[in-house]
Formats: sequence, structure tokens, C-alpha cells
Amino acid sequence: PSDILYCVKWIGWSHLENFWNTEEELRQLDIAGIRKLDNYIKQMHDINRRLSVMDNAMQEDYNIKRDEDLQIKARYKVVERVVDSKQGEQGTEYFCKWENLGYDQCTWELSSVVSVLYQQEIEDFIRRRNSQTLPNGRRPVREKFRRITEQPDWLRGTSLHLRDYQVDGVNWLAQAWHRETSVILADEMGLGKTIQSSTYLAYLFHSQLQYGPFLVVVPLSTMHAWVKELRRWAPQMEVVAYHGNRHNREQARVLEFDRKEGLQFNVLLTTFETVVSDVDVLSKYRWTSLLVDEAHRLKNEESALHVSLKQLQHDHRILITGTPLQNSMKELWALLSFIMPQAFPTWEVSLQDDLKREHSLGDHTRLKRLHDDLKPYLLRRVKKDVEKSLPAKVERILRVDLSSRQQQYYKTILTRNYTELRDIKKSKSSNLLNIVMELKKCCNHTNLIDDGLDNQGGPDPLTRLLRGSGKLILLDKLLTRLKESGHRVLIFSQMVVMLDVLAYYLALRQYQYQRLDGNTKHEQRKRAINHFNAEGSTDFAFLLSTRAGGLGVNLATADTVIIYDSDWNPQNDLQAQARAHRIGQTKQVNIYRLVSKSTVEEDILQRAKQKMVLDHLVIQRMDTTGSSLLPSQSAKSNRPTYSANELDAIMKFGAAELFKTGAGEEADNNLEALDLDAVLNNAETHDTDKAGNQNSELLSAFNTVDIATNEEELGQGDSWDDIIPEEERRRIEQEEEQARIQAMYLAPRNR
Repeated sequence: PSDILYCVKWIGWSHLENFWNTEEELRQLDIAGIRKLDNYIKQMHDINRRLSVMDNAMQEDYNIKRDEDLQIKARYKVVERVVDSKQGEQGTEYFCKWENLGYDQCTWELSSVVSVLYQQEIEDFIRRRNSQTLPNGRRPVREKFRRITEQPDWLRGTSLHLRDYQVDGVNWLAQAWHRETSVILADEMGLGKTIQSSTYLAYLFHSQLQYGPFLVVVPLSTMHAWVKELRRWAPQMEVVAYHGNRHNREQARVLEFDRKEGLQFNVLLTTFETVVSDVDVLSKYRWTSLLVDEAHRLKNEESALHVSLKQLQHDHRILITGTPLQNSMKELWALLSFIMPQAFPTWEVSLQDDLKREHSLGDHTRLKRLHDDLKPYLLRRVKKDVEKSLPAKVERILRVDLSSRQQQYYKTILTRNYTELRDIKKSKSSNLLNIVMELKKCCNHTNLIDDGLDNQGGPDPLTRLLRGSGKLILLDKLLTRLKESGHRVLIFSQMVVMLDVLAYYLALRQYQYQRLDGNTKHEQRKRAINHFNAEGSTDFAFLLSTRAGGLGVNLATADTVIIYDSDWNPQNDLQAQARAHRIGQTKQVNIYRLVSKSTVEEDILQRAKQKMVLDHLVIQRMDTTGSSLLPSQSAKSNRPTYSANELDAIMKFGAAELFKTGAGEEADNNLEALDLDAVLNNAETHDTDKAGNQNSELLSAFNTVDIATNEEELGQGDSWDDIIPEEERRRIEQEEEQARIQAMYLAPRNR
């Protein structure tokens, strides 16, 4: 229709100057870029076509996302920072950086326009030009350390208040700086590591007159949170976020780095990727202190990030991580070697030194000695020790049978790989791991194996979807109960494709939700989290990938966590739980871990518990700090480090019983008639924060599992010949042969 108006953003002008025009008016202007209008009209036609075939739930979901997008674009008109000024024909003009936009989108604006709403930003810019508290190249002498015994002076008169253990944390960091000792702040997630780090920088700024520059390296997903906390807890410090595309970073350097007045910031926040790409730029400066968040990413000493950070010049290093040890002692040693290479040589050197003394030291003595050696370098507190008012966290493991369709596909996966399985000695671990991954997908939902299955097994889309997974049927019953009871839920899965299935399910049920995974862009992450946490939010669920960049994100407005499928690394699941069970939570947090009975999932979960033993010995038994050297532990990558025999045992778990059981509608009928109350009453339950528990939370969170997975008990005589019936193997061979013949006859002719 000719009366449709289009909002047009003009190059070189800010969003304040956007105009509404009709298509006819724009075409009469005969301007460059008209093709963008054509593309937009085509895009809208495609969207309207898809909307016309969507059901009400899908249309509602689209409308919610559209509204959220409009909200974030509205911030394009808010001045974040004035970065330059000049005298124009109409008076003073200011170069403005806008919220949620990069430095390459800065625009010149008249003072008469900016001063109406953003006079404070103008005053801040003028103050910076004459500031005596920006980096000036001088390094004041480190004065004697004086312990902070009460709330810092610079926080008085504000509503901000440090908790006692946070004051202790700031003192510990400050003392380390005075002693010129680099350290690792390894508090459990949710205890305010960002707040303690920000206050530590403010301490150097106010008490030691150290104006930087300070470099803080963080994941992109936590950049917004860091900017927010630094501006709250260190408001007198100038903070600049440095990331984005090449042009944006170049413009940021012109405006914030290369001014004749010098650096225009005290704190530079940047991302891992930017450090690697701009290491030549960042290495030109000497940083008063280098802080690295989510520092367990430095566990690989040969990674580009690790190598790049070592090239930077800095007086002090602080690594920040909620998971100082994830898989092996070698990973923790890499962090220690990074902060204090003189005290902690390379892993190979330390291992040889330790082995030389091993014959004269028992395990207990060796552990105690290493704890004592490492105590000054590592601070680790957990919530149950320092935050007595934090509500309890209760985990329930809910086991459920496979649906008939899952049973069929589970057996088919094993049978088709019979040749690979029957001779484990000749099989590659990578091939076996791929088979395990297919079985894990099958345990989640059959659509992950064959997305065409959604057209089978039920009279309507929801029933067809549910019958693809026993866990999804259980989840459906659980969410119905939680929704009726007024709870709000975080749902985690390792697999992004499983989140797609869950998103489809939530839309069919008309449950409002948000989503965050590794593919979610930075601005989308921010708006999803803000929308979910907003007062009066109608969002019921939040879908997250277990390893997504949401680490450090506060989702304490939810009181229920559902782990749809457990991660290979139990630390990642614990990080997921901590996004709801953290400071600010006022309700008990209930955690439901869904597990498919008698499958690879059960066996993997049991083995995951063993991974926590190392953390318990190394970290949790220390007096808040320390580590241990256990030479038998090693890990070369993020992938599970199971041997071929271990993978074989994992796949054999429950397989024989499955082949003895026929898959039919009875399995689906039993699942659909599942009594949720019975499942909850029979669930293995554990209060992970129960007082007096001798084990750490990281260890006890998994002692609800009681499954015999001793490989000797599996029996060396349990071969795949015994497990997979001969008729099953013949059936699969016949199907594959028929498929081969059909493909041969359908092949295109050569002309």
C-alpha cells in the first residue's frame, strides 16, 4: 500500500535524525542506497508469508521478539559518551557515542541538541580533557598496605554495600598487589567476583593514586555486566569497552587512545578475541594491572590467547575464575604458571621435580606440602561457607524410560556400528566417541537423529513431538506443574539443536521464554536477560546451552533449574546451576536432572562424579586456597578423555537389556500415563548445601547417583556378539543393501 511509512537511517546522521517516508517519496528522491529499501520490502514479504502459516503460539513468539528488538533500537538515541568537540557554524558540536552502537557509528551533534538530555555526558567530557586522574605515565610508589576494615570511603553516601567476605576478598587482592604477587581469585560463581575486582581497582585508584591504565579481559557475553559493575562500584574511573569489528576498533583508538591529552580511560575492557587480533596495539602500553575473567580459558599454554597475553607489559596479574580446575591438575598448573612463572615452572618441569621426591613422601604429606606452597596464590570461597542466608539448593535426579521410537533408533545406531564395536582394539577412540554422541542425541530426542520423524507417531504436532523422547514427556508434565505453581525455570542442554526442539515445544505449549546459546549475539543476550529479569516479566522459561557465554550472568529471578542433558564436564553443569543459586536469590532453588534409564547417559553421569574427586582433593580440602599435584590426571582438550575401553563400557551399559525388550506402543503408553508425583517421590534427592557435609558441593552434587558401572562387573565376556542379536544385524544389513541397490538404479545416467 502506498500509505506505508518506512523509518530511514541516513549515513553520517544519528538515529535522532531518522525520517519516516513513503516508498513513493523515497523513490522520487533518486538517492543512493534505494536497493536497501527493495531488500527490506522483500524481507517483510517473506516474514508476512511465514506469519500467515504460523499458529497463534508462533505468531506470539515472533511479536515478542519484534518488540524486544524495537526496545534495544530505541537505545540507539541515548548518548553513552561524548568523545570530542569542535566549533561549527552553529556553535559547539559534540562527537557522540551512542548506546549499543560502536565507535564507527559516532556522529557530530549540536550542543543545543545534546545538552537538553545529556548535559552530564558533556560535563564528563570537559572534565576528562583537564583530568589529573587519567594515566600520565607516572608510577607512584606502592605505600604500605592498610587493611580495609569498613566500607570504603568512596562508597559512602551510596546504596552500595560490600559484604564482609567481599571486603576480605578486596583486602586479599590489595595485599597481593602490595607484595607484587599475582594471584587467582577463584570464588564460586555467585559470590561477586566482578564486584570485588571492580572495588579492588577503585582501591588502587583512590587509596594508592594508581590511575592505570588497567586492562580487563572478559568474554563478550559478560562485557555489559562488567561495564555496569565498574561504573557502579568505581564511578570516578573512566571505563572504555574496546571490541567489535576492525573499523570500530580503529575509530576507538583514534578517539580514546591516541589523543594529544593521552589515554582517555583508566580501565580498558576488551575481549579474548580482541586481545589476539590487536596484541601489537595493546603491547605498546604498560598496564598497571591485568585482570582476566573466566581465566580457565588459559588452561592451554599453547593457545593464541595465552601466548598473546604473555606478550603484554603489566605490573600485576589477577586471574578470575569460578572453576580453577576443570579436568586435570595440568590445567590449574597452566594458570599458576601464567601468573607466577618463577614460582611455578612448566608442567613438565614441576612433574619431574615432584616425581623425584615421590618415593619419600606419602600422598597425604605431598598434598599438604603443595597446599602450603600454593596458599598465597589462590583464594576460593563457596556460597555455603560465606553466605549463610542463601536459601538451600536441592537436586533431584529424575530417571525416565526411552520412548518406543527412541528404543528403535538406539538399537539401530548400535547395530549399524557393529563392525566398529566388535573389535575395540582396532577402533579409534574418535570413532567410538562419535557413536556415543549419536546415542546421547537419541536419548535427548529422535528429531536429533532424523528431523523427518516429527511427521510420525501422533495425531497432532505436540503429541508427535512428545513421543520422540521419554525425557520430553517427563519435562512436559514437570513444566505443567511448575507453571501452575508460579515457578520460573532455566532449562539447560549441551546441544543447540536440542534447544531448537525445546523452543518448538515451548511455542506449541504457548509458554513465553527467552533463549541464549553460543550463536546468540551480544545485544540479543542483553535484551533476553533483561527481559527475563524485568519486574513483572511474563517469561516462564529461559533456554540456555550449558556452555554458552552466559557465565557470570545473574538469573536469580528463576528458582528452578532443569538440566535436560548432563554435560561431559560436571563443572559446566554446576556453573549452570549457579546462575540461579546465587546472591540475591530468596527462594529455595530446585534442580531437576533428567536422565534416560539404562543408557549411555546414566553411565556418563556416574563417571562425571569421578571427575569431581580431583577438584575435591585439590581445591575444596584446602584452607580456602591451594592445589595438588596428581601426575595420573591429564587432559589435552575440552573433549572427554575416555579410552576406547571406557567408551566401549559406556555403550554396553543397559544395551543388552534393551535388545531383549521389544519396542512398541506400550512404552509410549506407559510414559504418557507417567505419574509425576511418583517420579518426584522416588527421585534420588540431595540437599547440596546441607550443613556438616564433609564433601564439597562440587563432589556432593553428584552423589545422588548410585549406578554400578564397574567395568569388571560388566563382564569381559559381554561381547557385542552377545548383546546385539544376529537377526538385528541381518535386518540392518538387508536395509543397507536395499538402500545401496536403490541408489544405484536411481543414479543419474551418463550422457
